[in-house]
Amino acid sequence: MDEVTRDIQGDMPWCMLFADDVVLVDETRAGVNRKLELWRETLESKGFRLSRTKTEYMRCDFGTTTHEEGDVSLERQVVSRKDTF
Repeated sequence: MDEVTRDIQGDMPWCMLFADDVVLVDETRAGVNRKLELWRETLESKGFRLSRTKTEYMRCDFGTTTHEEGDVSLERQVVSRKDTF
């Protein structure tokens, strides 16, 4: 996966790969949605699939930043939110 996604990987800690798991980090929910869609498009263009049932997200609050409300979604399908990984 590292080779297939080399062109879209960001620097740590914004993008981390662990075996077949990927961690995408962004300061906004819209940014996470953009990254998730970019990864989906890239992987599917190479013949891979992003599992809609295994994809999850966790919101982390750092400092006093206010977070916008809304969903993280993958092709208009809402991604389930988890409190821990």
